Amino acid sequence: MEINLSRIAFPNGKRMLDTIMKTFLFLCCSSVFSLTSGTIFSQNATIKITSDATMTIDEVFEVIKQQTDYNFIYKSDLFRGYPKVSVKKGSIKAEKLLKHSLSSGNFIINMSDDNTIVISENRVSGPQEDVVVTGQVKDVNGIPLPGMTVYISSEKPVGERLDSEYLVEATATDMDGNFSLKAKPGHYLVATGIGFVMYSEQITPNKDVYAIELKENVSTLEEVVVVGYGSTKRKDLTGSVATMKAKEIVQINSQTIDQALIGKMSGVHVSAQSGAPGSGAIVHVRGLSQLIGDNQPLYVVDGVPIIINPRVAGSTALSDNRQNPLLSINPADIERVDVLKDASSAAIYGSRAANGVVLITTKRGNRNQAPRFNFSYSATMQNPTRTYDVLNAQEFRDYLIEQGREDEIDFGNGDTDWQDEVTNNNALWRQYSASISGGSDKINYLMSGHVSDQEGIMLGNKLNRYTFSSSLDADLTDRLRVGGHISYNYTDNKQSALSNLGQGAFYRPDLPVFNPDGSYSFQDFSGIQYLNPLGDEAKVRSKAVAKNVLGTVYGEYQLFTGLRFRSQLSINLNNDRSDVFHPSYTRRGLENGALLFVQHSEGLSTSWSNTLNFNTTIAGDHTIDALAGVSWDHSRLNLDAQSYLGFPDDEILTDINSAQEVLDVSSQATQTALNSLFGRVNYNFKDRYLATFTGRYDGSIKFGPNSRHGFFPSAALAWNVHNENFLKNSELLSQLKLRASLGRTGSDNLPSFSYLVNYLSLNGTDSYYDGVNGIAVDGVPNLDIKWEETDQLDLGVELGLFNGRMNAQVVYFEKKTSGIILFVPVPSQTGYSSWNANIADVSNKGWEIELGGDIIRAKDFRWNSSFNISFIENNVDALNNGATTNFGSTGIIEGEPIGVITGYDVVSIARTQEEIDALNNQAPSGTYYSGLVQPGDYIFRDVNGDNEITPEDITPLGDINPKYYGGWNNSLSYKNFDFSFNFNFVQGNKRNWYRGATEFSSISTTSNVTTQIYNTWTPDNTDAEYARLESATHGNTTTTSKNVKAGDYIRLRSASLSYNFPKEWLANTGIDNLRLSLSGNNLFTISDYPGIDPESVETQQGGSTVDLARDTGASYPQARTITIGFNLSL
Repeated sequence: MEINLSRIAFPNGKRMLDTIMKTFLFLCCSSVFSLTSGTIFSQNATIKITSDATMTIDEVFEVIKQQTDYNFIYKSDLFRGYPKVSVKKGSIKAEKLLKHSLSSGNFIINMSDDNTIVISENRVSGPQEDVVVTGQVKDVNGIPLPGMTVYISSEKPVGERLDSEYLVEATATDMDGNFSLKAKPGHYLVATGIGFVMYSEQITPNKDVYAIELKENVSTLEEVVVVGYGSTKRKDLTGSVATMKAKEIVQINSQTIDQALIGKMSGVHVSAQSGAPGSGAIVHVRGLSQLIGDNQPLYVVDGVPIIINPRVAGSTALSDNRQNPLLSINPADIERVDVLKDASSAAIYGSRAANGVVLITTKRGNRNQAPRFNFSYSATMQNPTRTYDVLNAQEFRDYLIEQGREDEIDFGNGDTDWQDEVTNNNALWRQYSASISGGSDKINYLMSGHVSDQEGIMLGNKLNRYTFSSSLDADLTDRLRVGGHISYNYTDNKQSALSNLGQGAFYRPDLPVFNPDGSYSFQDFSGIQYLNPLGDEAKVRSKAVAKNVLGTVYGEYQLFTGLRFRSQLSINLNNDRSDVFHPSYTRRGLENGALLFVQHSEGLSTSWSNTLNFNTTIAGDHTIDALAGVSWDHSRLNLDAQSYLGFPDDEILTDINSAQEVLDVSSQATQTALNSLFGRVNYNFKDRYLATFTGRYDGSIKFGPNSRHGFFPSAALAWNVHNENFLKNSELLSQLKLRASLGRTGSDNLPSFSYLVNYLSLNGTDSYYDGVNGIAVDGVPNLDIKWEETDQLDLGVELGLFNGRMNAQVVYFEKKTSGIILFVPVPSQTGYSSWNANIADVSNKGWEIELGGDIIRAKDFRWNSSFNISFIENNVDALNNGATTNFGSTGIIEGEPIGVITGYDVVSIARTQEEIDALNNQAPSGTYYSGLVQPGDYIFRDVNGDNEITPEDITPLGDINPKYYGGWNNSLSYKNFDFSFNFNFVQGNKRNWYRGATEFSSISTTSNVTTQIYNTWTPDNTDAEYARLESATHGNTTTTSKNVKAGDYIRLRSASLSYNFPKEWLANTGIDNLRLSLSGNNLFTISDYPGIDPESVETQQGGSTVDLARDTGASYPQARTITIGFNLSL
């Protein structure tokens, strides 16, 4: 028996069905149609007949498939002897033509969601040995899958292909995922669908009901990719877009989504700056471009734009204490994340897209799904990834005695591990999540709630978080769809002043926690008693409460076939309040009594976008997808802070009403407004030649009337070589795409209204005249200041092999950012030293490489592995006498990368006095370097060759930019077990390990030290790495190359093992799915970095990128976590 597979050709004259396409799962299931219950074709499927003719049924199918996207599957002998069909010249609906052609027979027609029409004979079966096989097809979460194709094969399928020679029967699952087929025992039941791996099972005589679970296919060309104001299929994509889905997101246990991106995407460098509960990560897309402020991308959550560090005028101190804005969205509620990396994909966001765009899409309910309840619980134990290797009490005594300092200290009788005392061992983090979702053919809904109770690693730190999310989409008519989404987040973050391990590690180990009388131990400094960390920093009480609301409503109306209008209104509300109370017995309170610091911020962002989308196919070959839109965006941020003192006690009356004096007040407000016109046109010719043209025209209140508007265009071309006739039937090459794009994006990296003259009262009495406080101009305006512009070239090749089993991508890009806004000197007659001007240029260029695929693909075992690596070169091309502050630039040098670290380069350690004398004799001043006084001191490199060390010899020693970074991500499944592990790596970045300079430059009797002091030069240890203790060459004031350390590392970022209970175990329990899991994050790290962690850096002031160059050890420790949890669905 033969099966005819129309439109699918294979070598050697055989025809097969390519049952598994290279695609991820569509966001929602397609419906199943049949001739008896609805229509097979879309309403606009029209067939043109060029002349009157009499055709066979095969010829009719060929005409239909040439003018539509439909395929046909039927037995090759089904229409043997079937009468020919008469057709007349003109146009006829495909639906009508098919019904007319099949009217002479009795047939069953089903459609799968990949546009495959399955035709079989409708006959009454007589007594024979066939059995009726029924069942249901679900995904791994237990959700029924409509529109899946189910086959009966007389032979076991090989790989992902089904040989038509062995095909017996075929059908499509109904709305509830059910199917029914006739088969013989020994045949094979096969199921597949778009975005899923083929399933096969041999039919046995004693089993007639089959529960089929389809797993998502991770290698696909039909994957839906979210782009600005819409979506497209990956096969039609002309730009660079990286995607991560919900299953990958939950592998990293984090309060915010940015932490989950680490190592997952090429060109996206993510660093976990802190392990504090609720803290975010630092995300850089394709290098650094901004010289002032941060380089983080624009985040867009369901159309709501979020800026991590908005620029405000004046001091950044007010904005630094805000809670992480990404706490407004719970990672468990996120369906997918798409990162727009190149200009072709990001230019639709115009002036805010220079640093890339991160699109976050939240979960929605599914159509045609009965109400489904999900509940999950997890418990996590947290501990520091690493602690300082400091001296114990006996080693501390021996060290000070060896240095001759025993007369300066009264040793205590304790032996305290202060790092252990200031941390919560096995800090517990519990999470509870519940959701209900479902829908009919006209509506879908989802509601979810999440509770998180997380102890911090540091003593006194605890974060409680409550989130609620709800979404609804409804078809009010055949043309009108409306919907909305709202999420609410409440976060209560309590902390002490213990924020890093160094506060405990470097306290004297010979002192106990408590004195014999039960009081806290202390150290005496000039008659002032400073309590130990548990009596001082641990008693400071800090509380930060954040409330966030994200909301979106939309309406979408189909004006006519192919043309849709959509209007969407989005809002983002945030309210943060923090209080920090220092009791009178703590260091901050000893001088003037207890202190209270209060800060409040309130933000409102709104966005209203209106778009027209037109999609049509002309003559079957030319597909046009066009978008035109207009949007209005507005945001406002109010900041205020006060400090109070004079409280009657330290425990009860500590609110602002109990204060006797207001010590200081400050406030700030900023707002932005952006009006935009934008458009995009995608053109596709025969799935071979693709073109995308995008443009956005922005107008912003940040710029003056001379430069208020900016235009940001892009163009991209792509060639799907694999769809050419000379490659179409290749069994080796399943994809070969060449693509190129060129475009411009922008940045409005300055506070609002910077072009205007602002008036304000100055600090203190600086604006007083004759006893009256007045106002003063705060700077010199520049009416011509304009957008920073980033031009980007992107060249890429995408490759798929062995029917999509292996995939690769290589991309080269160049970014040139010009007109960067810096402070530029102005004549002193203006009363000021500088003004803002577009003056500097920065460039980035690099390579992105991705490799991935199924290493093993078998019935019970599957191993998918992917590897990505990115190489990026950054350079400050020109400063043109501009600077990042009025006092110059730190970490910014023309001709060097952003975040460059400068200092003296150590050549060696002086071993003899004669060596030092020889250098001094050659120096013009008689002194080679003032700090080089005895053996054991560093000898610095004479960069300019004048035989002495001066500030002119300060030279670049490294920078914060990695030479390359990437990740290796793996997922394995064996029957009901799933296992995943993910590594990420960074190489070539440097940072100033400031601890080394301060620890070696002096000997203190009041603080502990690390065991690195044993690696300092002595007459008996002349091969030591570091100079002698107390040497003036250690770089306490000027950095040396000995303190600039490589931040290279390889880290097992996550690993998880889970077990899915078999369906038969759950029968009659009411539980559809039950899953147990064990996972860990930051399990081990390979690194030579001497600091506490290679990702630890100084806290960024206002998000300033150059602050990433310094590690003082003051950052919150990274956490190693072990999590157990379960998830059940009803």
